[in-house]
Amino acid sequence: MDNKKVIDFYNEYVDQQQDVGINERIYEMFCRMKKHGMNSGSKILELGCGIGTLTYMICKVVKSGQIESVDISSSSIEFAKKRLTQNNLTLAAHDVVDYKPQMKQPDIITLFDVIEHIPMERHDELFRNLSSIMGENSMVLINIPSPAAIQYDIENNSEVLQVVDQPLPIDFIVNNIVKNNLNLVSFENHSIWCEHDYQFFVITKNKKWNYVKLSSKRSFFQKVKNKIRRTLVKMMHTYK
Repeated sequence: MDNKKVIDFYNEYVDQQQDVGINERIYEMFCRMKKHGMNSGSKILELGCGIGTLTYMICKVVKSGQIESVDISSSSIEFAKKRLTQNNLTLAAHDVVDYKPQMKQPDIITLFDVIEHIPMERHDELFRNLSSIMGENSMVLINIPSPAAIQYDIENNSEVLQVVDQPLPIDFIVNNIVKNNLNLVSFENHSIWCEHDYQFFVITKNKKWNYVKLSSKRSFFQKVKNKIRRTLVKMMHTYK
């Protein structure tokens, strides 16, 4: 797929994004970022930010950290720049596949409803680049429509599809994760508008496993709570 054709499509997609605004999917992604540790001092790299609807939400939380938001569409970035003027926010028009951020070792990198729009032959390059810019404690959050949901649209609602819109089998994604020295921490089928219409991935760098007992990280009150729980389990479930 010619990159110019992709850029032209998303440059003309600004009005549609503006009409959609902050919908249920965008708000859920915002909530998931907070769940995975986004706070005032976080360093956030948002790949595929569109016109900045989620960026706007991120800016409400990240006040002392850094936000770097990138999109292939220069028109989308210009739209965002007129509305988002925080000093800790950088907006850039660039292909996310090979983008090199200004910030070092982001805490959270997001690819929300992005990689299904990147030709599959470029995914190895994308994940190789992610691996190169991640630090030991960096986390990549990916959200995509489930392959079945995209296939349904291909067969029944082709008018809603974007210039590149393809089902991504989980084994294809996992293979690119593993071959680029990354680790799939968690995977979840979840539902926003239809049952099991989305999938969510949490990815980190591969690192040496250390034997760290959970008890060594618990506070005094957590240890007491855990001991009470163990005692109750033994009392309620006896097997002889």
